[in-house]
Amino acid sequence: MNAPQTIDKQLIAHDFRVAMHGKLEPEKIDDVAQTLVASETAYPANGSVASLIFYLKFQVNITNGKSFDGNAGGASSPGGGALFGHVYTNDLERLYRDTVSFEFQGTPVYLSILFFDSHSKLLGHFQSGAVSTVTGVGGGKGKWH
Repeated sequence: MNAPQTIDKQLIAHDFRVAMHGKLEPEKIDDVAQTLVASETAYPANGSVASLIFYLKFQVNITNGKSFDGNAGGASSPGGGALFGHVYTNDLERLYRDTVSFEFQGTPVYLSILFFDSHSKLLGHFQSGAVSTVTGVGGGKGKWH
């Protein structure tokens, strides 16, 4: 089993700002970036990603918790792999209850999944070292069960 790699939240916030520039209002981008950097409570998690270039499937499993299943669109490299990291949230029950959509960023260094409610408010995020072969950015819908 691979040990989770700690990823710099500032890097993920920066990459989110770049990816969402011109797609979201600046205030929402700032709110997400600030929430992302401020999150402190970490839950060990693992998961998987499968990419067919324009369609992706994600799964995230919080250790001794719930699982997230999501389907996304976006431009990415084909492939897949296992994910090992942490889910960060300041309210786990709200994350479970209110998540309706997500945004992913896959780079050669990390893969990050940001979980949002119906008002585009960041509820939490999953960070994994780049164990998979998938790089790209996109978003979709999903839920915890």
